[in-house]
Amino acid sequence: MKDPLYTRPTKTDASKLGVRRRHYWSRLLRQKARRFLPIIDMMTAEETHATVARSRRGQNKAAWINISLRIDQIAVVEVLQKLHLKKTGKEISRAEVLAALMAAGLHPIVNHENFGGNGN
Repeated sequence: MKDPLYTRPTKTDASKLGVRRRHYWSRLLRQKARRFLPIIDMMTAEETHATVARSRRGQNKAAWINISLRIDQIAVVEVLQKLHLKKTGKEISRAEVLAALMAAGLHPIVNHENFGGNGN
């Protein structure tokens, strides 16, 4: 069995980020979502998922939803984790890599004709 491409650093400064730095990409995604997506739809979706997640026994943290990713998609995420660690010396979670990808692509996707835009 092969070793995973991305191995989380332990006992190094790579994992010593403050909360604001650790959640930078998630905050950026939220800002862009508020700017480019219908706010009522976003609020409704967030509330629905939070209610479902918090209704589970013992769940009193932030809402976590698991989704399935294809092998090629998770490979992209892990390569980006490795590149981020190499470039910055700081680790980044899969969720934050995904948030960075979504933040970067949100505006073009919203403008795509298949998502209600005019293609510009």
